[in-house]
Amino acid sequence: MNIEEIIQEKPHLKETILLYEKVLTFDSMVAKMTNVITLDEVTYPPEIADAVVERFSSNFGIPEEHLLPFKEALKMGQLDFTRLPLNEIPSFSFPYHEDELGLILFLMSKPFFLRLGEMYHLSGSTWEEGRCPVCHAKPSLASIDSENRRKLYCSFCGTKGYYTRHGCPLCSNEDTSKITLFTFDQEKDFRIDACHQCKSYVKTVLNESIIENRLTPDLADLMSLPLDVIAQGKGFQRHSPNPIGMTKMG
Repeated sequence: MNIEEIIQEKPHLKETILLYEKVLTFDSMVAKMTNVITLDEVTYPPEIADAVVERFSSNFGIPEEHLLPFKEALKMGQLDFTRLPLNEIPSFSFPYHEDELGLILFLMSKPFFLRLGEMYHLSGSTWEEGRCPVCHAKPSLASIDSENRRKLYCSFCGTKGYYTRHGCPLCSNEDTSKITLFTFDQEKDFRIDACHQCKSYVKTVLNESIIENRLTPDLADLMSLPLDVIAQGKGFQRHSPNPIGMTKMG
Protein backbone atom coordinates (compact mmCIF):
# COMPACT_ATOMS: atom_id res chain seq x y z
CA MET A 1 0.00 0.00 0.00
CA ASN A 2 1.64 3.26 -1.08
CA ILE A 3 1.35 6.72 0.43
CA GLU A 4 -1.19 7.95 -2.12
CA GLU A 5 -3.49 5.00 -1.35
CA ILE A 6 -3.21 5.64 2.37
CA ILE A 7 -4.16 9.29 1.93
CA GLN A 8 -7.19 8.24 -0.12
CA GLU A 9 -8.24 5.76 2.56
CA LYS A 10 -7.45 8.08 5.50
CA PRO A 11 -7.83 11.67 4.22
CA HIS A 12 -7.81 13.04 7.78
CA LEU A 13 -4.20 11.83 8.07
CA LYS A 14 -2.99 13.56 4.89
CA GLU A 15 -0.69 16.09 6.59
CA THR A 16 0.72 13.40 8.89
CA ILE A 17 1.47 11.03 6.00
CA LEU A 18 3.04 13.80 3.88
CA LEU A 19 5.31 14.72 6.79
CA TYR A 20 6.29 11.07 7.11
CA GLU A 21 7.21 11.13 3.41
CA LYS A 22 9.71 13.89 4.27
CA VAL A 23 11.05 11.72 7.09
CA LEU A 24 11.70 8.91 4.60
CA THR A 25 13.43 11.34 2.23
CA PHE A 26 15.73 12.62 4.98
CA ASP A 27 16.54 9.09 6.14
CA SER A 28 17.45 8.17 2.57
CA MET A 29 19.64 11.27 2.16
CA VAL A 30 21.64 10.61 5.32
CA ALA A 31 21.80 6.82 4.89
CA LYS A 32 24.42 7.38 2.20
CA MET A 33 26.73 8.94 4.80
CA THR A 34 26.18 6.58 7.73
CA ASN A 35 28.69 3.96 6.59
CA VAL A 36 31.28 5.96 8.57
CA ILE A 37 29.44 5.22 11.83
CA THR A 38 31.01 2.54 14.05
CA LEU A 39 29.46 0.58 16.91
CA ASP A 40 31.30 2.60 19.57
CA GLU A 41 29.91 5.95 18.44
CA VAL A 42 26.96 7.64 20.13
CA THR A 43 26.23 10.31 17.50
CA TYR A 44 27.21 11.35 13.98
CA PRO A 45 30.95 11.80 13.45
CA PRO A 46 31.90 15.52 13.35
CA GLU A 47 32.97 15.27 9.70
CA ILE A 48 29.38 14.73 8.52
CA ALA A 49 27.69 17.17 10.93
CA ASP A 50 27.45 20.00 8.37
CA ALA A 51 25.95 17.71 5.73
CA VAL A 52 23.40 16.15 8.12
CA VAL A 53 22.15 19.53 9.34
CA GLU A 54 22.07 21.00 5.82
CA ARG A 55 19.92 18.12 4.57
CA PHE A 56 17.67 18.32 7.61
CA SER A 57 17.19 22.04 6.99
CA SER A 58 16.44 21.72 3.28
CA ASN A 59 14.18 18.68 3.62
CA PHE A 60 12.01 19.94 6.49
CA GLY A 61 12.13 23.61 5.51
CA ILE A 62 13.76 24.75 8.76
CA PRO A 63 16.25 27.66 8.43
CA GLU A 64 19.82 26.52 9.09
CA GLU A 65 20.36 29.28 11.63
CA HIS A 66 17.57 27.73 13.71
CA LEU A 67 19.53 24.49 13.71
CA LEU A 68 22.93 26.03 14.52
CA PRO A 69 22.94 24.76 18.16
CA PHE A 70 22.52 21.20 16.86
CA LYS A 71 25.32 21.63 14.34
CA GLU A 72 27.70 22.95 16.98
CA ALA A 73 26.77 20.20 19.42
CA LEU A 74 27.39 17.54 16.75
CA LYS A 75 30.76 19.01 15.81
CA MET A 76 31.86 19.17 19.44
CA GLY A 77 30.66 15.65 20.25
CA GLN A 78 28.20 16.92 22.87
CA LEU A 79 25.19 14.91 21.75
CA ASP A 80 24.67 11.33 22.87
CA PHE A 81 21.85 9.95 20.74
CA THR A 82 21.91 6.65 22.63
CA ARG A 83 20.29 8.40 25.62
CA LEU A 84 17.22 9.40 23.60
CA PRO A 85 15.49 5.96 23.68
CA LEU A 86 15.80 6.15 27.47
CA ASN A 87 13.85 9.43 27.38
CA GLU A 88 16.90 11.40 28.48
CA ILE A 89 17.33 14.80 26.84
CA PRO A 90 20.79 16.49 26.63
CA SER A 91 22.09 17.78 29.97
CA PHE A 92 23.07 21.16 28.52
CA SER A 93 20.63 23.86 27.50
CA PHE A 94 19.12 24.15 24.01
CA PRO A 95 17.04 27.23 23.11
CA TYR A 96 13.92 25.18 22.34
CA HIS A 97 10.77 24.03 24.09
CA GLU A 98 11.19 20.47 25.38
CA ASP A 99 8.64 19.01 22.94
CA GLU A 100 10.28 20.74 19.94
CA LEU A 101 13.72 19.63 21.10
CA GLY A 102 12.61 16.02 21.44
CA LEU A 103 10.98 16.00 18.02
CA ILE A 104 14.00 17.48 16.22
CA LEU A 105 16.43 15.16 17.99
CA PHE A 106 14.33 12.10 17.14
CA LEU A 107 14.00 12.98 13.45
CA MET A 108 17.64 14.03 13.12
CA SER A 109 18.94 10.90 14.86
CA LYS A 110 16.75 8.38 13.02
CA PRO A 111 19.31 7.54 10.27
CA PHE A 112 21.91 7.01 13.02
CA PHE A 113 19.67 4.48 14.78
CA LEU A 114 18.70 2.75 11.54
CA ARG A 115 22.41 2.25 10.87
CA LEU A 116 22.86 0.73 14.36
CA GLY A 117 19.99 -1.65 13.66
CA GLU A 118 21.67 -2.75 10.43
CA MET A 119 25.00 -3.34 12.16
CA TYR A 120 23.67 -5.33 15.12
CA HIS A 121 21.35 -7.66 13.13
CA LEU A 122 19.21 -8.49 16.19
CA SER A 123 15.76 -8.54 14.58
CA GLY A 124 13.90 -11.68 15.59
CA SER A 125 15.56 -11.97 18.99
CA THR A 126 13.79 -11.79 22.35
CA TRP A 127 13.27 -8.38 23.92
CA GLU A 128 14.51 -8.80 27.49
CA GLU A 129 12.47 -6.69 29.94
CA GLY A 130 10.47 -5.40 26.97
CA ARG A 131 13.27 -3.23 25.59
CA CYS A 132 14.86 -3.15 22.13
CA PRO A 133 18.09 -5.21 22.23
CA VAL A 134 19.88 -2.61 20.07
CA CYS A 135 18.99 0.80 21.51
CA HIS A 136 16.96 -0.17 24.62
CA ALA A 137 13.85 1.78 23.59
CA LYS A 138 10.46 0.75 24.96
CA PRO A 139 7.89 -0.31 22.37
CA SER A 140 4.74 1.51 21.29
CA LEU A 141 3.70 -0.98 18.60
CA ALA A 142 3.23 -4.74 18.62
CA SER A 143 1.67 -7.40 16.42
CA ILE A 144 0.36 -10.94 16.80
CA ASP A 145 1.86 -13.42 14.35
CA SER A 146 0.40 -16.57 12.81
CA GLU A 147 1.73 -18.67 15.71
CA ASN A 148 0.00 -16.39 18.25
CA ARG A 149 3.30 -14.87 19.34
CA ARG A 150 3.69 -11.21 20.19
CA LYS A 151 6.24 -9.20 18.22
CA LEU A 152 7.46 -5.76 19.31
CA TYR A 153 8.76 -2.99 17.03
CA CYS A 154 11.35 -0.31 17.80
CA SER A 155 10.47 3.27 16.83
CA PHE A 156 14.13 4.27 16.74
CA CYS A 157 16.23 1.62 14.99
CA GLY A 158 13.53 -0.52 13.36
CA THR A 159 14.55 -3.70 15.19
CA LYS A 160 11.73 -6.17 15.88
CA GLY A 161 11.59 -9.13 18.20
CA TYR A 162 9.51 -11.29 20.49
CA TYR A 163 8.10 -10.84 23.96
CA THR A 164 5.87 -13.02 26.11
CA ARG A 165 2.31 -13.21 24.81
CA HIS A 166 0.74 -11.88 28.02
CA GLY A 167 1.69 -9.11 30.40
CA CYS A 168 2.93 -5.57 29.97
CA PRO A 169 6.25 -5.12 28.12
CA LEU A 170 6.58 -1.60 29.52
CA CYS A 171 6.71 -2.46 33.22
CA SER A 172 6.87 -6.30 33.21
CA ASN A 173 3.52 -6.51 34.99
CA GLU A 174 2.19 -10.08 34.56
CA ASP A 175 -1.13 -9.55 36.36
CA THR A 176 -3.56 -9.60 33.44
CA SER A 177 -6.32 -8.19 35.67
CA LYS A 178 -4.41 -4.91 35.53
CA ILE A 179 -4.37 -4.87 31.72
CA THR A 180 -7.32 -3.74 29.62
CA LEU A 181 -7.66 -4.46 25.90
CA PHE A 182 -9.60 -1.82 23.96
CA THR A 183 -10.96 -2.62 20.51
CA PHE A 184 -12.86 -0.34 18.14
CA ASP A 185 -15.25 -1.02 15.28
CA GLN A 186 -13.65 1.77 13.21
CA GLU A 187 -10.15 0.28 13.61
CA LYS A 188 -10.77 -3.47 13.42
CA ASP A 189 -7.14 -4.31 12.63
CA PHE A 190 -5.83 -2.72 15.84
CA ARG A 191 -6.35 -2.69 19.57
CA ILE A 192 -4.92 -0.88 22.60
CA ASP A 193 -3.17 -2.91 25.31
CA ALA A 194 -3.35 -0.58 28.34
CA CYS A 195 -1.62 -1.33 31.64
CA HIS A 196 -3.17 0.15 34.78
CA GLN A 197 -0.02 -0.55 36.82
CA CYS A 198 2.28 1.78 34.82
CA LYS A 199 -0.49 3.81 33.10
CA SER A 200 1.05 3.07 29.69
CA TYR A 201 -0.12 1.44 26.48
CA VAL A 202 1.03 -0.38 23.37
CA LYS A 203 -0.95 -0.50 20.13
CA THR A 204 -1.28 -4.01 18.73
CA VAL A 205 -1.80 -5.01 15.10
CA LEU A 206 -4.07 -8.03 15.40
CA ASN A 207 -2.83 -9.75 12.26
CA GLU A 208 0.90 -9.56 11.52
CA SER A 209 0.26 -10.11 7.80
CA ILE A 210 -0.99 -6.51 7.66
CA ILE A 211 2.55 -5.37 8.46
CA GLU A 212 4.24 -8.07 6.43
CA ASN A 213 2.16 -7.64 3.25
CA ARG A 214 0.26 -4.36 3.33
CA LEU A 215 1.87 -1.78 5.61
CA THR A 216 5.25 -1.13 7.18
CA PRO A 217 5.37 -0.88 10.99
CA ASP A 218 5.75 2.90 10.62
CA LEU A 219 2.66 3.21 8.44
CA ALA A 220 0.66 0.94 10.74
CA ASP A 221 1.64 3.21 13.63
CA LEU A 222 0.55 6.34 11.76
CA MET A 223 -2.68 4.88 10.39
CA SER A 224 -3.72 3.94 13.92
CA LEU A 225 -2.97 7.42 15.29
CA PRO A 226 -6.63 7.87 16.41
CA LEU A 227 -6.00 5.05 18.91
CA ASP A 228 -3.19 7.09 20.46
CA VAL A 229 -5.62 9.95 20.93
CA ILE A 230 -8.13 7.62 22.62
CA ALA A 231 -5.55 5.92 24.86
CA GLN A 232 -4.02 9.20 25.97
CA GLY A 233 -7.47 10.63 26.53
CA LYS A 234 -8.00 7.80 29.02
CA GLY A 235 -4.80 8.79 30.87
CA PHE A 236 -2.36 6.25 29.42
CA GLN A 237 1.15 7.20 28.23
CA ARG A 238 3.08 6.39 25.07
CA HIS A 239 6.79 5.72 25.74
CA SER A 240 8.44 6.13 22.32
CA PRO A 241 7.81 8.59 19.48
CA ASN A 242 5.76 7.71 16.43
CA PRO A 243 7.47 7.91 13.00
CA ILE A 244 7.07 11.71 12.84
CA GLY A 245 8.49 12.24 16.34
CA MET A 246 5.29 12.65 18.37
CA THR A 247 4.59 11.03 21.73
CA LYS A 248 1.68 13.23 22.83
CA MET A 249 -1.46 13.36 20.72
CA GLY A 250 -4.76 15.13 21.05
